[in-house]
Amino acid sequence: MTDKPIDIIRTSFGRAFRPAAVAEDICEVSRERLSGILERITPEVTGRFSGCGSPIPEAIGGSRILDLGCGTGRDVFLCAALAGPKGYVMGLDTEQAALAVARKAINTIMENFGFIEPNVAFRQGSIDSLADAGLYDEDFDVVISNRALGHVSDKLKVLREVFRVLKSGGEFQFSDVYCDRRLPKEVESDEELKREELGGAVYLGDFLRLVRSAGFRDPRIVVSLPLEITDTSLCEKLSGATFRAVTFRLFRIRSLEEGEEDYGQAAIYKGTVEGFPNRFALDEENLFETGKALRIGGNTARILTESRFAPHFTLIGGQSRHFGAFTRG
Repeated sequence: MTDKPIDIIRTSFGRAFRPAAVAEDICEVSRERLSGILERITPEVTGRFSGCGSPIPEAIGGSRILDLGCGTGRDVFLCAALAGPKGYVMGLDTEQAALAVARKAINTIMENFGFIEPNVAFRQGSIDSLADAGLYDEDFDVVISNRALGHVSDKLKVLREVFRVLKSGGEFQFSDVYCDRRLPKEVESDEELKREELGGAVYLGDFLRLVRSAGFRDPRIVVSLPLEITDTSLCEKLSGATFRAVTFRLFRIRSLEEGEEDYGQAAIYKGTVEGFPNRFALDEENLFETGKALRIGGNTARILTESRFAPHFTLIGGQSRHFGAFTRG
């Protein structure tokens, strides 16, 4: 687990912001590739970004992608560049003003990308009512979200809706802030903490239970970084609670078991995911070096063979013989 702290920067608006460099650190997409794309996105879009990372999955060329709570569209346009002209990215948000900024920037950014036709669209709607927004079953390869889930009270409803709109083998990757304990009601309702977007942080253990009950049986953490809170008044109110910015990836694969089991399998990464010629991190526990076999659990084997990552890996072994619970040691 990475333990580089993130300073919460307090602004005159009372909200928690992170430096752009930190946003790139949280995401495991190559820094050079992201920065090159960001240079072609207009300042009106990038200047209003207030997420806690960039949950931009790898190997999304030609994919249909949905961004929940897209704001002015920074991550939509990042995905659009990586998805290419044959891909399609939809941004969904409730704020008409933010969507107006995003829509106004489409033609300029598409021209900067060298695309003849736009591969993005923006729609107004709530992330907990995807059906009302006209989103169909199994319509997207990838869904992303950047701090939007933390603003919704019924997170289970959102997770179930995401599961519904994802295709089989599809992925939901998202970043948000989580707490190491359940916060007292007076802390959750504290106005200052709500302004800093800490009061509504969910206990990580409770959130993982919601994820599994929504159908995502084996949630994976891509990156988890501690938040350093330097304001002493906030620290006193939090009474020792600590927070982390976490990027998750969840796969809609019904054959996944509720835990990793050992079937004696291994996988070799071919080095073919764009931007990752030497190594590829599926999650914190599974870092593949190109050409080198890595022992993996049964669920990881299913993810690598039943998702868009299948062409990039060689799987060794089957699941006819079980050796007990999988351990990395």
